[in-house]
Amino acid sequence: MPNWDRINVWTNTLYALIQALSISNQIQFGNLPLIDDSVRGAARWISPDCSYSSVLITHPFGDRKIKFRRDPNKHFGEIAGQVIKMLIQDLVVIFDEMMKEILVAHGKIPANYPQSKVEQLKARLGAGHEWAAEGCLELIAVRNVLTHSEGFWNVRSINLIKGFIKPVPLANDKLIIGFPMLFRYRKAIRTFLNQVA
Repeated sequence: MPNWDRINVWTNTLYALIQALSISNQIQFGNLPLIDDSVRGAARWISPDCSYSSVLITHPFGDRKIKFRRDPNKHFGEIAGQVIKMLIQDLVVIFDEMMKEILVAHGKIPANYPQSKVEQLKARLGAGHEWAAEGCLELIAVRNVLTHSEGFWNVRSINLIKGFIKPVPLANDKLIIGFPMLFRYRKAIRTFLNQVA
């Protein structure tokens, strides 16, 4: 059975970030010059700064007053999009690791890439749950577009989904992903992993 703690922590982080963005947006990010105090306060949230002897520890993490270079109120959509991108990237890393653990538990040698692991595990998928495997492949394609293609569909990512997405995005189409898709991707992962474990 998969260890769901990683997904649960990711979900809690998703909720906290949505809440933080919502409040920030409602109060127009509050007193913008206080960002320096907020960043310096955040430095105390996790201690120590680093659990190993980083070559960067002797360097100050900032000796100038921190300020927004771009007004977050004018760039809220970009901020929300970047948060989605980070959450998608993290979700795929967690999903990949959980698939690897399941494959090893079943005596299989895990493939190198997440999409290949999905293909390895699909044979264990129960009837009526193909949508979950397709949703997982879609998540991986979306992550690839966001991470490697500056948010524009490319042929490699299109090839991952062309068997089940109609109409297929065209190469160089701009990818747009909203927060509701994160909940759908999480559902696909949960269903898929529960079925193949």
